[in-house]
Amino acid sequence: MHAFATSERFATLDAKDRDRLEALCKLDAFSPGTEILSSDTPGDWLYLIAAGDVEVRAKTPSGEVVLGDLRPGDLFGELEGFAHLPDGVRHVAREDTIVRAIPKNPLKQELRQHRSLATGLLSVYARSISEKVRSASDVAARFPAPQGSRPPQANKPGAQNGPLGRPPHLTLEETVWLAVLGQSLEVQPGEAVVSEGETSRSFYVIERGLLDVKKKTPAGEVTLAQLADGDLFGFMAFVDGKPRSASVVAQSVCQLTRVEPDALQKATQLNFTVGFKFLATLCGVLGRTYRDTAVKVMGN
Repeated sequence: MHAFATSERFATLDAKDRDRLEALCKLDAFSPGTEILSSDTPGDWLYLIAAGDVEVRAKTPSGEVVLGDLRPGDLFGELEGFAHLPDGVRHVAREDTIVRAIPKNPLKQELRQHRSLATGLLSVYARSISEKVRSASDVAARFPAPQGSRPPQANKPGAQNGPLGRPPHLTLEETVWLAVLGQSLEVQPGEAVVSEGETSRSFYVIERGLLDVKKKTPAGEVTLAQLADGDLFGFMAFVDGKPRSASVVAQSVCQLTRVEPDALQKATQLNFTVGFKFLATLCGVLGRTYRDTAVKVMGN
């Protein structure tokens, strides 16, 4: 069975940090149809699936939709720390399921005491949330937004609305310090900055401009979202190394910052604060992206 100390998902953590996670966890078992976690109630546990199958379900006007299917080695309960999911999202055991569960309060104490565990676990969270965003985005592609509709509101406390009538992914401070890590570039209207299926791993910060996120479906290409000043894109391929899940095409002349994976790696190796701050920012963007994707699906 999968364990925190031996699972491939935690392989980048130091052995001592993996053992710390293992020491905190307990085994729990759930029968088919049991609700393990719901967005309607606070989640106090982090779960690693040791055996079994867990579905992420979302309530819609026409019934529940499956946003994702989690298997042994997958993680859940991490996302709630970065975004408040809409009511009606729940994790349900599809078959007899065994999990390793860590209480979040003792985990926070360990993270405060061990820097390597804090940054390592954030990196694990980013990959896990990225996988959930990919899965939910595939579902959302079946629900194209009506013409003229406004995008769902991101839940970043205290953030000011940007050009699209919602808070941008990043604060001005975050945009500035991330820009220091990369190179500036200008793209023209109609130019694809990244294309669906390509294997590049750079991510981009939008300093100025408007772009569309487009995805191919059996019914044709659909626009999943719009991005503008202060938004971030390309982060899922950066995190998990998988091919681009969608294309991003400029609608206007855009000023961007491109950050290469090796540039960020060098920066995080030199400075714990930079690494921790970046990973926390990335998890926040991924979490809010997942939330907005779930809202889109649940509204249809």
